[in-house]
Amino acid sequence: MTDKPAAHDPPRTSAPLVHISVIVAAGALLILGTLGLYLWSQRPRLTESEIRDIVYSTIQRETAESFLVTGSIEVTAATRVENTRTFLPGIVGLDLGTTSATVRIPGRISYGFDVRNLTPSMIRVVGDSVVEVTVPEPVVYSVEPNLEQMEVETRRGWARISLSTVDEVRTRAIVLAQRTLRAQGESHLRSSSQPRINTADALYEMLHPVLVAAGMPDPELRFRIGRLTIHGDVRR
Repeated sequence: MTDKPAAHDPPRTSAPLVHISVIVAAGALLILGTLGLYLWSQRPRLTESEIRDIVYSTIQRETAESFLVTGSIEVTAATRVENTRTFLPGIVGLDLGTTSATVRIPGRISYGFDVRNLTPSMIRVVGDSVVEVTVPEPVVYSVEPNLEQMEVETRRGWARISLSTVDEVRTRAIVLAQRTLRAQGESHLRSSSQPRINTADALYEMLHPVLVAAGMPDPELRFRIGRLTIHGDVRR
């Protein structure tokens, strides 16, 4: 009978060697993590003064004029003007009739703030990444009536012969309608928070990419407008 060679057991790894490998790996990870934290702490940081200068100069540079337009609203104004004349009032008292004009004018009201009212002291940095800007209250910038869509209804008195009175009444109605457009825009700015939100959003779009490019990886922007504090991009 032929003898079979005895089977040999596979070599076994010593338990102490496994423990040593784990310790070495953990130590390497610890060293790499410490090195990463050190390099992160040594990265270039913007000072508060530098951030303030970036924000202030960006707003000044992006404004073609001294006024920064941040939004607009669509409104419609309607006015009515009447002109009544009497022949020899107090004597004959003959009513010559009333000439009236009713005018409806749609228009656009643009608003924003004067950048000359924004000073570097209104910009401050909180912590490492929060930039807070105190923004002046938005005001009306321009009133643009759409004369192409203007509607005019004129009624002429029965005994009124001169057409100049009709033109005069219509002109007065148009002037009053333009004033009404402005008044409606100013009332909207006083009563609604949306113009302030739009102003903050316009500033966010302007400032966020500039701060990121300057070295702030994820800047948080806050805007104080009156009693409101608006955080960052209000659309997110």
